[in-house]
Order: sequence, then structure tokens, then C-alpha cells
Amino acid sequence: MKDLIEYMARAIVDYPDEVVVTEEEERDFIVYRLRVAESDMGKVIGKQGRIANAMRALLKVAAIRKGTRAVLEIGEGVGRPGLRAEPRPQAEPEPELEAEPEPEPEPEAEPEPELEPEAEPEPEPESGDKP
Repeated sequence: MKDLIEYMARAIVDYPDEVVVTEEEERDFIVYRLRVAESDMGKVIGKQGRIANAMRALLKVAAIRKGTRAVLEIGEGVGRPGLRAEPRPQAEPEPELEAEPEPEPEPEAEPEPELEPEAEPEPEPESGDKP
């Protein structure tokens, strides 16, 4: 399985000589650690981790066929410096300004009570006698 990981990684990186795979046995599974040059990390991981996930899936299938479980961890090795190897300049912290106290919120006006519409007078019932 170690050879499988090396084969896949060497096929996609620019510096195949710097691919290093180590194997560690844990309780009930094997941990494979893949190290590549810093400039090759993007190629090994792929867009949204697709290549790394595909490599993990193939490793899982190979492990199941051998009756074990395996995990792949991917990290940077001590290889050629890539774009990510350059330290980012840190911005100087801005001097603290005295914060103005926040104004107190104005009390909300009480809502006006709803007035019921005036009721129309009901017509008087008509009686049988007309004056």
C-alpha cells in the first residue's frame, strides 16, 4: 500500500524525488503519511481536495482487500520552497484610538392605543303601527 501511495504521488508532482511516504501502525489501522515539496502540495491536494480524497479512496480499497484499515495524512516535507514557503509580511498593528462611548439608545415611544371605530347607531325596529 505504501508503494501505491508513492506511485500516485510521484505521477502528479513536479519533484518526484522528494515524495516520502512513512508508515505507522496504530491500534487497529495503519497511518500513511505523505510528504511532498511545498510547491507540489496543491497538486497532491487538488481543487477542493478532490485528488487527496481520490487517493484516500484507493488506499481504503487496497486496505480492505488486505483485511485492514488505512488512513492517509498529507503534509509538507522539507523540499524545495514554493510560493507558500515565503513568510507573509505582518501588518503593523494600528495604534489604539480612544473609543467614544456609545450613545444610550433613546427610549421607544409608547405605541398609541388603537381606537375602535365609532359604531353606527342601529336602526330602531319598525313596529306594526305607523303614525
